[in-house]
Amino acid sequence: MHDLGLAVVHHVLVFGLAIMLAMELAYLRADPVPVTRLARLDAGYGGVAVLVLIVGVARVIWGAKGWVAYEGNSWFWAKIATFTVIGLISILPTIRFIRWSRALKADAGFRPPAGEVAKTALWVRIEVLLLFPLVGFAAAMARS
Repeated sequence: MHDLGLAVVHHVLVFGLAIMLAMELAYLRADPVPVTRLARLDAGYGGVAVLVLIVGVARVIWGAKGWVAYEGNSWFWAKIATFTVIGLISILPTIRFIRWSRALKADAGFRPPAGEVAKTALWVRIEVLLLFPLVGFAAAMARS
């Protein structure tokens, strides 16, 4: 039952990440961009990503399969690599959201430049697209 609980929490958190990325894209399409909401959402996204990692490590250590089942599994390492790439890519939008938040605090009339919004949305879309191989690697990992 302990393994099932960890699996459920892990999956719910991953779904939460996907939802949060979809919300970020929706906010980036808004006019004006709700900078404060976007920055708060992105902070939450970072927090949930850390929880995904913590619960994932707990599954590897204390789950039914144990570390031995994962250490030689190439699908596991592909999943970890993809999660890492998503995390690294997410730094770019986060930095931009922080800059926009600071600019908004300094000037209540601040609106992010359209070009920056478009580039940021592109990075978030890439994060979303990378969720597809991530889920595929997870499914392959579970079956190997």
